[in-house]
Amino acid sequence: MRTSRYEVFMKIVETKSLTRTAAFFGCTQSAVSQLVRALETDLGVTLLARNKNGVRLTAEGEYLLPSMRQIVSGERSVFEKSLELQNMNAGLIRIGIFTSMSCQWLPPYLKKFREKYPNISFELLQGDMHQICDWLRSGMVDIGFMTRPDSDEFTFRELMADRMEIVLPEGHPLAGTPVELKDLSDETFVLLESGYSQIVERMFKDSGIRPKRQYTVKDDYTVMSMVESGLGVSLLPELVLQRTPYALYAYPAEPAYYRRLGVSWTRKDENSVAVNKFVHYLLEDMGIEKR
Repeated sequence: MRTSRYEVFMKIVETKSLTRTAAFFGCTQSAVSQLVRALETDLGVTLLARNKNGVRLTAEGEYLLPSMRQIVSGERSVFEKSLELQNMNAGLIRIGIFTSMSCQWLPPYLKKFREKYPNISFELLQGDMHQICDWLRSGMVDIGFMTRPDSDEFTFRELMADRMEIVLPEGHPLAGTPVELKDLSDETFVLLESGYSQIVERMFKDSGIRPKRQYTVKDDYTVMSMVESGLGVSLLPELVLQRTPYALYAYPAEPAYYRRLGVSWTRKDENSVAVNKFVHYLLEDMGIEKR
């Protein structure tokens, strides 16, 4: 498939760099600059402003970007639907996903799918719940792996239940002993900013405690590092804690609490053949849909 100039432009917006965009598409920076100038000439507006940190969208570029995404999505759909007659010889699947899922859970499924369809490419964007929802709305990603969304604007199919665990630093007075969440009422908590905050709030409420001190951060590895350093204790999903390099003591919270993880999309009839094939394969492999 010939690369659309709108697709190149969207990559510039994503990377904020003409150089990185040129490297991604295997061309020269000069070629990318010429493409932008030609696009601006055709549209009669300035799309990008350049500064010492790279490039940024102008107000006109912000206004036109959603329409450009629709054009690219339409071009991909036409091309990839034609591949249904060519046995999936090409295609791109863009995924928004939590770091813990992309590191601990997704790779084996990508490997098995690529063994069956070796010419399908994947592009992963890692972010939090809010970012993934924004990417789905804007069309920046085709599907999102996330917790169940609050609204019904996305289709959501649950894939797994990820149990919450209490996390203490090694050497903590309570580490290695039976402990309930209420026993930690005087502790400082280090918590993730989003993704399963409602679960954590429910755990605190059910335990009858209100943390006196609290750190809130965006990255789960930062949470684990801070707990290891003795800055506090935490509540993290089991998936996050798999193969952790940090010296921690973790055990399932009682009663059991889970974050529900699954795959979401906006409208299935607007997805490409490759995307629909991957979602169907995933649901079949996990026994959620029949083969």
